[in-house]
Amino acid sequence: MADGMGAVSVFLVEDEPSLMYVLEESIKTLGYAVIEKAEYLPDALERAKSVAFDVAMLDVNLHGQESFPVADVLMERGIPFVFTTGFGKTTLPERFKRAPLMEKPFRLKDIHRAITELQGKLSA
Repeated sequence: MADGMGAVSVFLVEDEPSLMYVLEESIKTLGYAVIEKAEYLPDALERAKSVAFDVAMLDVNLHGQESFPVADVLMERGIPFVFTTGFGKTTLPERFKRAPLMEKPFRLKDIHRAITELQGKLSA
């Protein structure tokens, strides 16, 4: 939940620990708060259902399992998200064709743009 200082809270789902760290540091550098993290699908699914946060970044592939069930929960809850992947848009099922996608490797400005766009959906 965006607090009084306006920090957007981010749920970060990424199966590569080193990239998770880089993403978390990048998100903090941009002035956002990583409120929750998950590396495996069961954890991500549980947190998507129960934890309060503003936006999410979802790695499409979590140790060989797709994160689409997590995205379904987020859609039901009305929480905007961006997929991250090394595989391109073609891997997304039809129901996510309009979901934002960031292809790896991404830079700080890509992360900033993605969260800013998700933030815009919060106030829409």
